[in-house]
Amino acid sequence: MATEPADEEVPKLPRGRGITLSIPQLVRIFGLLAVLVFLLVMQRPCANAVSTFVTGFDGSAASKAKPAGSAAGSAPRRLDDYEHLRPGMTDEEVKAVIERARIKAGSALAPDQPLAPDQPPATR
Repeated sequence: MATEPADEEVPKLPRGRGITLSIPQLVRIFGLLAVLVFLLVMQRPCANAVSTFVTGFDGSAASKAKPAGSAAGSAPRRLDDYEHLRPGMTDEEVKAVIERARIKAGSALAPDQPLAPDQPPATR
């Protein structure tokens, strides 16, 4: 006959004390959580700002509608609007380029009036 002794103890499963984390590990976890929350909160405003900045470079009519607070008088200039000065130009060529620029700009300056009081019109 198989008899079971009543005195024999049944082995118990070991119980853990939970997760033990040190203070530096807790600081890292909470810091990572703070960074993730910050990224989620700042995602939309940053995306809108970058989108407005990038789409402002194309010349389409959609980019002409300026948001509130932008510089109202600043219009993008094309390279065709500029007169080009090359090194080695003679004084007559420089004067002709300056006159063409004045005509394009519709400037009210007289032809004999210098551009700046201290500097003669020359290549820089």
